[in-house]
Amino acid sequence: LLELFAEYSPSSAKIALRPIPKFMVRKLQARNEPRKGRGFGFVTLASEELQQKACNDMNGKEIEGREIAVKVAIDSPGKEDEDPNAHAETDGTPSTAEGSGNTAAAVAS
Repeated sequence: LLELFAEYSPSSAKIALRPIPKFMVRKLQARNEPRKGRGFGFVTLASEELQQKACNDMNGKEIEGREIAVKVAIDSPGKEDEDPNAHAETDGTPSTAEGSGNTAAAVAS
């Protein structure tokens, strides 16, 4: 992903891996076999302008014989951010997690 999005100066890229038990991870490592991806990943870009340009330029592009879909990813709060006693907001304003400064493009194949 870093190579594919190099012209947009990504700060990070990560492919989502299939969840498997730890003993299977060790077996794959012992055989020098890679884990399988889930078919999507995330690329973090420096600005919203670069994000929009990457989405427009890369969406629908064929990579290794497969067409990719590039969309804007919205940050969601992690488990540690959730307060079980908190009530949902009803005024329509986004939470701070949705409005955070991280910019990421989700890539699916």
